[in-house]
Amino acid sequence: MERRHFLKTIGIGAAGAWPTWAQRPRLFDILIKGGEVIDPSRGFRGIADVAVLDGKIAAVENSIAAERGIDVVEAKGLYVTPGLVDLHTHIHHGLEIGIEADSVAARSGTTTWVDAGTFAQNEVPGFRRFIVEPARARIYGFVYLYPNNRNPDDDAIKYVNGMMDRTGRMAVANRDIILGVKLQVGSNMNGRYSLEFLRIARRLCDKYELPLMAHISLAPPSTDEVMELMRPGDVITHCYNAHTLGIVDDKGKIKASVLDARARGVMFDVGHGLGSFNFDVARKALDQGFLADTISSDIYTLNIDGPVYDMPTTMSKMMLVGMTFDDVLKRSTINPARIIHRVDGMGTLAVGAPADIALLESAKGQFQLVDSQRNRRTTKEKLVSRLTICRGKRL
Repeated sequence: MERRHFLKTIGIGAAGAWPTWAQRPRLFDILIKGGEVIDPSRGFRGIADVAVLDGKIAAVENSIAAERGIDVVEAKGLYVTPGLVDLHTHIHHGLEIGIEADSVAARSGTTTWVDAGTFAQNEVPGFRRFIVEPARARIYGFVYLYPNNRNPDDDAIKYVNGMMDRTGRMAVANRDIILGVKLQVGSNMNGRYSLEFLRIARRLCDKYELPLMAHISLAPPSTDEVMELMRPGDVITHCYNAHTLGIVDDKGKIKASVLDARARGVMFDVGHGLGSFNFDVARKALDQGFLADTISSDIYTLNIDGPVYDMPTTMSKMMLVGMTFDDVLKRSTINPARIIHRVDGMGTLAVGAPADIALLESAKGQFQLVDSQRNRRTTKEKLVSRLTICRGKRL
C-alpha cells in the first residue's frame, strides 16, 4: 500500500504527519473530578472538574477527560473549595508556642496562615528566613507592638513608645509578608498599661498606614474605649469571647460601640484559641445578626490537641451555633484573603488564580465539639479535610 493511501485511511492527509508533543494538548498537573465546587467569591456552586497547571487554576468545567490529568483526584461526595485562610495563628517559634504550619496545613485544608503577633520587630528577619521562606503553605504575619524582653523596672510607656518607630519602619520595609501590627488588649495581658499601649499602637498605625489587630480579653479597658480607637480595616479578634472585654453586654445584647465600629469598617474575627470562644456568646451574637467577618483558629501548641484542633473543626463550631456552610466558607476563604490582599486571586477558584484548594467532607454522625470554657455540644455534621493543594501541589 502506498504511504499516501495508508495515511488517508488512518485519517491523516497526504501532507499530514504524526502529531508532535508540542501539538498535543498539555496535560494538567492535577485534575480534580466530580466534586461539588464552591467558590464564595463568585457565588459559584455546582458539580464540576477543576484543572491545575503550573500552580494556577487552569480550568473549571462540567467535564474534563481524565486522560488530560497527570494526577487525577476523584472528589465525588466532597466539597472542592478555595484553600482555607486562617487569619489568626501562632507559627513563629520565638515564644515556644508556634506549631509546624505545613504539617497541619496538609491535614486541615489550610493553605494560608497569618501569625498574629508571636514575633516583634527585632524578629521579623528570622520570621522571614526560618518560617516564611521554607514553608510550602503561604505565611504572613502581624508584628507585635513591642519586643517581649521589656524589663519590668523600666518605664513601660517610655519603653513601648521608644519601640514605635522601629516597629513601624520594620513593618513597612517588609510589607510583602507583614500585614500590620498586633496588640493584646486587656488587664490580664498588659495590666494597667493596656489602654495606653493601644493608644501608642493607634499612633503607630496612623503614621505608617498599617492595619491594627487588637486581641480583646479582660477589662479594663472597656469595650467602648477600645472600639473608639479602631479604624476602618482594623481587626478585633476573639469577638465571641465570654470575657469582660467583649462585644455583648450583661444582658446579651451587642454593645452600641461595637455596632458603630462595624458600621465604619472595623472587622471582627473569631480567633478561637484556648480561652476566647464561647458557644453561648456566639449564639447570642448570631441571633442578633452579628456574624464575624472572618473565622480563625488562634491555633498554637497549647490548643492544637483541643479544643481547637484545626480550621475545619472551628468552622464546624460556627455551623453548630447557627452559621450556614456558605456563611462559614466565605469567612474562611475570600474574606480573610481580602484582608491579606497580597496575592491576586487568593481565596478564589477563578481561572488564573493560585491553585490553593481544599477538599472537604461533610461527615455525618454524632460528634462532640468543645468551646474554650470546655462547654460541650453535640452535632450531626462535622467538616473534615481530605486533601490540601497549595501553589498547585499536594501538601
